[in-house]
Amino acid sequence: MRQLRGRFACLLSAAAMLAISTAPGSAQAPAYPSDRINMTVAFAAGGFVDTFARIVGQKLNEKWGKAVTVENRAGAGGNTAAALIANAKPDGLNLLVTSTAIAINETLYKKRDYALDQLVPVAIAASSPESIATHPSKPGTLKDYLAWAKGNEVTFASAGVGSGSHLATEYFLKTLAKQPATHIPFRGGALSVQAALGNQVDMVASSFGIIPQVVEGKLKGLAVASETRVAAMPDVPTYTEAGYPFVAESWVGIFAPAKTPPAIIEQLNAAITEIVNDPQTKQKLLGMGYLLHTRSAPQTAAYLKDEVRKWGEMVQAVGVTVE
Repeated sequence: MRQLRGRFACLLSAAAMLAISTAPGSAQAPAYPSDRINMTVAFAAGGFVDTFARIVGQKLNEKWGKAVTVENRAGAGGNTAAALIANAKPDGLNLLVTSTAIAINETLYKKRDYALDQLVPVAIAASSPESIATHPSKPGTLKDYLAWAKGNEVTFASAGVGSGSHLATEYFLKTLAKQPATHIPFRGGALSVQAALGNQVDMVASSFGIIPQVVEGKLKGLAVASETRVAAMPDVPTYTEAGYPFVAESWVGIFAPAKTPPAIIEQLNAAITEIVNDPQTKQKLLGMGYLLHTRSAPQTAAYLKDEVRKWGEMVQAVGVTVE
């Protein structure tokens, strides 16, 4: 009899637990991701940001078995795509892939269609240092180049007004090297590199875009603004090695709408960290010229805050704004 009573009590307990687990409002949230992930890239296809987005997107698809689409929505220095995702559904299925521009634009642009606090950083796991290069006919070291520049009216090309390459290089020349130079903005990094290849400008400021030309000897790398040399062009010294302690890197950041659940942000951060640390993927990215970083979601948020401050100081020092 006691055994029957014990079994009956166990059955009642199990039934009660089942009732609670199936009661309205008590169901577990669906597993993430529940559907297709949309990655909106803030710049044109084929560049530094887009390339990283497509590699990560493919790996997320392989990891989770869900389709990952990559769509390019270039415009307004990255602000068009940022505004789109800032107002998207915060379900972790709508992601922004952008660059340092999102930190720069906090100071550079007087008006934008979104606020930075409408977005939450998921991961900033890859970067490429701002670099300067020149035509092979010019002096080949930064020290020699600056000495040569003293007696010449120097020009430098970049991907456009307010780009990381423009700001970092003009800040270096104006504030650190005390060397006047005329900025020649182009509509994109590829055109600025072409101008340097044709010896139409004295120097080109870029990050990812000059690596193939430097490796092939079509351009001479003068300096990279990173703490260590870049694996893809190891013969180019850092600014610090050249006597000018200066670090300025363009990075790729993945963002989500601000109200995206923290658990999803953590899951995405962990997945992206796993991807960039995968030996095969890591080797591929390093060979392309990326520097890779492992940061938790809170560390990413802190890094972004510091980048907004740092680039804001450079914007103000250079004295440029965009209406």
